[in-house]
Amino acid sequence: MPVISFASPKGGVGKSTSALLLATGLTAAGASVTVIDGDPNRTVEGWATSAAEPGFRWARLPSDDDIIDAIEAASEATQFVIVDLEGTANLAMARAISRTDLVVIPLQASPVDARQASRAIKMVMAQAKELRREIPFRMLFTRVNPAIATRDEKEIRSQFIEANIPALKTALNERAAFRAMFTHYRSLWDLEDDSVNGLTKAKANATEFVREVTQTIRDLRTAGQEGVV
Repeated sequence: MPVISFASPKGGVGKSTSALLLATGLTAAGASVTVIDGDPNRTVEGWATSAAEPGFRWARLPSDDDIIDAIEAASEATQFVIVDLEGTANLAMARAISRTDLVVIPLQASPVDARQASRAIKMVMAQAKELRREIPFRMLFTRVNPAIATRDEKEIRSQFIEANIPALKTALNERAAFRAMFTHYRSLWDLEDDSVNGLTKAKANATEFVREVTQTIRDLRTAGQEGVV
């Protein structure tokens, strides 16, 4: 089953929020999901233990020696495994990425975030080189203006295209509803329309994000099968 890891060396880019949106979006669609929380802030763990019905299984990232076994066991138990990784290069990240089908690297549309995100790309590529196999990754723009793309976002996307750095077309917008998940400890799909501004648009945005991630996984698997001789 697909393993999707979220990684970023910079805090405050919405990494854990993105992982939670994907997890709850998949479960809302009827999929079974395990989230392995490897972020020092334990954001997903805190949410899952406070929510009445998290909807997914969760666990802390185990010791370095047990990471691969934990990911493989979760893959056998549920349809999707989501790993929220610490942002620094370490053995835990390397071993988790070695079992990952897609690495999502969130960033805000700023030059500072773009430079920090390049560190995550280098970590993924270094691990791919060591394993002698491709490890697909996609950049994910977060907290963007839902009304219009900023000049920085357009410029960074253009730079990514020139450098052949793949990015998801869907960006996660700056939405009060995404923050409300942590205020009320409820998934986006369990929040009430009259309690959160812009909830309908936030759901549409998150749904498109989940759809693009799952379609990317399908496309990668199809391309891999076609490459088998």
